[in-house]
Amino acid sequence: MSSRLISRRRFLKASGIAIGSMVLLRSGLYVLDAYQPVETLPDFRFGENTMSDKVLVTYASRTGSTAGVAEAIGKTLAESGIAVDVLPVSNVGDLKSYRAVVAGSAIQAGQWLPEAVEFVEVHRSELANMPFAAFLVCMTLAMKQGVYRDQAATWMGPVRAKVRPVSEGLFAGALDIQKIPSFGDRLKFRISVMAGVWSEGDHRDWGAIREWSKSLQPLLLK
Repeated sequence: MSSRLISRRRFLKASGIAIGSMVLLRSGLYVLDAYQPVETLPDFRFGENTMSDKVLVTYASRTGSTAGVAEAIGKTLAESGIAVDVLPVSNVGDLKSYRAVVAGSAIQAGQWLPEAVEFVEVHRSELANMPFAAFLVCMTLAMKQGVYRDQAATWMGPVRAKVRPVSEGLFAGALDIQKIPSFGDRLKFRISVMAGVWSEGDHRDWGAIREWSKSLQPLLLK
């Protein structure tokens, strides 16, 4: 009787962890890069900034993970001789000096961060008249229990509704629970890690990011 009781308790505990993890996912708290803002987001410039060929890679980030993806995209584009500015969306003025734009964001509750959406809305007419690519970064793509790429792709819908990208990049992110300021949210993430939903660490696939970036060159400079 005792062994059965213990077994049943363990089963209920495991079930509770699994259910809690699904609640976590559905609640939108599976966010990469959406908690603790970094004080200063970096700017990067690669190559000679000639007006005719310059490309803007702009991003919205919180903990800096998406900034790292944007930097990698910029570096890869620059290897082919393209002059590239990599700027947070808050540091972008007008787009007159750019031939093309690549914009990306971390995901919060299944959406781009507000400042990234605002960037696309403000520059909507300009982006519609130049080559424009878009990317997102989220932990959902790092989940162990299934393939969620189709689901993540739907989160680009509001961007597509404003400006149709010539290409879209979907990338897994990184999870550092210590960077989450809320004790309650840290606890939820720890439960999801215990349940095997995902693991802490950097899940960014730099090879995939590089390959997507290389594929952009003919699309952005056509």
